[in-house]
Amino acid sequence: MKEITLTIDGKSLSGKEGDTVLEICQANGIDVPTLCHLDGLSDVGACRMCVVEIERERRPIPACTYPARDGLVVKTSTETLEKYRRLMLELIFTEHNHFCMFCEQSGDCELQRLAYRYQMDNVRLPYTFPSLPVDSISDYLVMDHNRCVLCGRCVRVCSEVVANHTLDFGRRGWKTIISADLEQPLGESSCISCGACMQACPTGAIFGKLSAYKGKESECQATRTVCPSCSIGCELEVFTRDNNLVKIQGAKFTELRGQLCQEGRFKLLAENRPRIITPLVRDGQGDLTEHTLSQTLDIVAENVRRRKGNFAGLVSAKCPNESISYFCKFMHEVIGSNWVDTLDGESYRVISTGIENFKDGARGLDIECSLEETLEADCILVVGTDLVETHPVAGSFIRKAAQGGAKLVVVDSVRNAFAPWADLWLKPERGMEGALIKGLATTISKGGTETLAATTGVGPEELQQIVAIYGKAQRAVIVYGNGILEHKDTSVITAILNLAASVGSYVGDKLRVISLKPRANSRGAWETGAASKQRFSLAGMKGVYVLLGDDVMEDEKQLSELKGVDFLVVQTSYYSPLTSMAHVVIPSPIWAEREGTYVSLDGRRQQAQRVLSAKKGLKSDEEILRELSFKLGRKLS
Repeated sequence: MKEITLTIDGKSLSGKEGDTVLEICQANGIDVPTLCHLDGLSDVGACRMCVVEIERERRPIPACTYPARDGLVVKTSTETLEKYRRLMLELIFTEHNHFCMFCEQSGDCELQRLAYRYQMDNVRLPYTFPSLPVDSISDYLVMDHNRCVLCGRCVRVCSEVVANHTLDFGRRGWKTIISADLEQPLGESSCISCGACMQACPTGAIFGKLSAYKGKESECQATRTVCPSCSIGCELEVFTRDNNLVKIQGAKFTELRGQLCQEGRFKLLAENRPRIITPLVRDGQGDLTEHTLSQTLDIVAENVRRRKGNFAGLVSAKCPNESISYFCKFMHEVIGSNWVDTLDGESYRVISTGIENFKDGARGLDIECSLEETLEADCILVVGTDLVETHPVAGSFIRKAAQGGAKLVVVDSVRNAFAPWADLWLKPERGMEGALIKGLATTISKGGTETLAATTGVGPEELQQIVAIYGKAQRAVIVYGNGILEHKDTSVITAILNLAASVGSYVGDKLRVISLKPRANSRGAWETGAASKQRFSLAGMKGVYVLLGDDVMEDEKQLSELKGVDFLVVQTSYYSPLTSMAHVVIPSPIWAEREGTYVSLDGRRQQAQRVLSAKKGLKSDEEILRELSFKLGRKLS
């Protein structure tokens, strides 16, 4: 972009054509107060706090919306401007209820900081005190309209970052409020409880129930880490106080992968499962009784020796690479077993076999593109997955792409939350999603839809539409997930890759295809070799060691197979159906007590940091395995 030069407060400064006056001020360290401005969102000039004087302009102008031009002369701090800003603050305070002593955000409030900055110890205008509603129906959020300054940051973040368009302005005049949909309560609206509006709010108008009155940010320690909820790999900023979780925010929530979903922002705080902090051993009466760690590991070592050669290991892909690698090393070198798998190993086998059967399958998961490619797509095919349920942040990426003009096609036999957003919803008969994908590549290249329509239950007109949309797209992306993986049909994965290749949907040497991995570190676990290439039956094992961490085993088939195991060791953080059948339970750290490497669904390596100190006496998974190895006569580094 063309470089421009302008004079601000008597200094000659450089910028780029297209920048606003505020952006150039901020880039050069000139402090201009703002309230409705938030980096990453469009500017609307609603609060008038950033007004500046510009030569040849008759009145003060908001710097956030004024385009910088070559030769401009700007003043940011004059007596007139300071009086104007003070007056605007007073007007804001008189419009609604802003009594800081009762507000949850006191100490963390941008409006309050501005009042201190301008020494506003009194207001010269009468207060209006309108009686506005307080919406507390949502599971996690409270919206107090009496504290709202109508800056619109929540509205803009909901539409521009989350792309959900739940919030907007409602009513008129002094009764104006932020409205969810057609003035519905948040908990009954299309709100997905991502909490972006709460983080964007500069006052106490929107706050979280789980963090209310637990401490100001200045009283907390902030740590950046990786979200352990799904395979997107969002960056968290976790606030802790006295070794307790206070709140979680998106580290750069207006940037790509900066936003969070309700899993990462709220459900990690809302964890209420009973914690295991002492080793447990099942006695002769069938009850789990407390033991010391040394006693427990002695019992495990004795039982491992008895069953040597017939012992399997299962590890959760929510653990970091280091823990997973150490567990595999323990199973191979100490237990002497090659029967190791991840909880989501079946998904690995389906995806990897499907890729291997593709003509360029030797590259493995590296054949897939990054999630950011969805934002550049002109067509997105979402196959067999409800993104709002499984990967909400990926859903936001796709909604933003659709908002920008990309055609959205949903292939699912049941209605999901994405169907209303779709340009075309293909509804094959249940279980026929794979057959539809397989037939599309042939149909696009050779034409004819009658046979495929008869096989899948999708109408010929709809098939002609998908052929027209996908066949003509230049940057089409296919996203598939659990609905496809559950069928365990590897030929469907191959068909998806063939479909993308048939229209030349490549970015560099990668196909524009994205598989939504089941767990936070599924790809990392699979790349370390933790997932078995061949399925084996747990029911046939004499003993099984499960490193579960704070994960949950939900696969009914795995649970059923483990019921018949002679000796079951579960290293876990919480009580669950699995611990109720275990012979030995060993406490394990939760996500906040771990550190290590995580790999996102598209191969981004990230470092998770320890957020909380482990409870007294609780050892890391690696320390426990090291002690057990010593009792078995081996030494692991």
